[in-house]
Amino acid sequence: MKNSKSKKTGGISKLSILSFVVSLILCSSIIFPTITNKVNIEKVQMEQLVLEKGIRINEVVSRLLYKTEALAMLAIQDDGNIVNFEKAASSIANDPAILNVLMAPDGIVTYVYSPEESSYSLLGFDFFSGDDGNLEAAMAVDGAKLVMAGPFVGAQGVMILAGRLPVFLDSPEEGKVFWGLVSVTLRFPQALDDAELIAFENQGFAYELWRINPDTDEKQIIAQSLKYSKPNAVYIEKSVLVLNADWYLRVSPVRVWYDYIENITLIISGIFVCLLVFFIVQNNHKLNQVKKELEVMAISDPLTGIFNRRHFMETANINIENARRYGKKCYIVIFDMDEFKSINDTYGHIIGDHVLIEVSTRIKKSIRPYDLFARYGGEEFIVFIFDANDDIAIKMVERLRLCLCDEAFEFNDMKISLSASFGIANIDNYDIKRAIKHADAALYKAKNEGRNKAVVYEKST
Repeated sequence: MKNSKSKKTGGISKLSILSFVVSLILCSSIIFPTITNKVNIEKVQMEQLVLEKGIRINEVVSRLLYKTEALAMLAIQDDGNIVNFEKAASSIANDPAILNVLMAPDGIVTYVYSPEESSYSLLGFDFFSGDDGNLEAAMAVDGAKLVMAGPFVGAQGVMILAGRLPVFLDSPEEGKVFWGLVSVTLRFPQALDDAELIAFENQGFAYELWRINPDTDEKQIIAQSLKYSKPNAVYIEKSVLVLNADWYLRVSPVRVWYDYIENITLIISGIFVCLLVFFIVQNNHKLNQVKKELEVMAISDPLTGIFNRRHFMETANINIENARRYGKKCYIVIFDMDEFKSINDTYGHIIGDHVLIEVSTRIKKSIRPYDLFARYGGEEFIVFIFDANDDIAIKMVERLRLCLCDEAFEFNDMKISLSASFGIANIDNYDIKRAIKHADAALYKAKNEGRNKAVVYEKST
């Protein structure tokens, strides 16, 4: 069988890369679902809070604004002639979020109750003027129902939310007759205190309550948290219907997934595991490389890369046993380059080494795959021919001789013509040591008979 010189391989092994990729996929299949689940849990929490607080905002604002119904009953009971306004209004304005209570016959503020004296400046205010918040007054009259206005900046210079409720009195001649408006004005955003929007921040979320301002048709932020979310954060946004107004509640986490130390730790741990697997596999690969290289070095000739003498003898003995078992005939061939010493003396040992390497290359290409070829020592080589007869062995050796002498050896623009002498011996009785002696004797005879020839050992040799 042929043998070849060990080729050292370095760098990263494909198995190391494959192991890294597989471990990366496995770690990713654990890490990313874990992070995704955490994000999904946050989304569910946000959805629950948005629904809960949306309902709560509606309840809180509606409860305060529907206090206007008590004022309307006062006007209806007194048939438009307001009596005991102060007493009734004080019982209505029992919430700190209520700024004032108004009654406006024909839309003109005539009755005002407020703990703050500044509210009395509203006397004479016309709800049907073009000021902010008055568009809803006309809507209330047209729809004959409570309408919310705002939030907007009121006459007192504060942000307010107001409920406008039209009052109609019964008239025998005309039926229902418009009497005027009653209104409850709320401080904003204090009106939302009972909605406890702070719960969003307590759970790590930022919120924004907004609407489209009917006076400007632009987005108006009604209320928002002190904390802000990042631009790329996942968010949940739901509409909140409060009486006639469409508000929108948008909620998003203050921190995104990479802001959580546990997520970063998980990713770093996964990468560390992948790298650990990579380095272990790569280290094993290098150890196996070194082991293989040492094994090759132990059986190879360091100059030519073909088998050395020791390994040749070990392998040849195994082949001899196989030949004995199956009754195969085997041969030993020993050859060397004729007058090789003159090559070293004339061109130097470096060129001489190149010649020996080229000799090995040509012979390896010419022998059969299952024959053995080794450097026996110096410029001397040995071939083990398995399963042949005299005719096959002689023809094979002649082919080897021609591959060496028919073509000159070229090195650095120099052409060197060489020949080789061969000694052939049949391995009688499967005794390889004796066959080597016989082949060596045949080689000696070939040298004495003029070189560049092959001689078969005969007992008379």
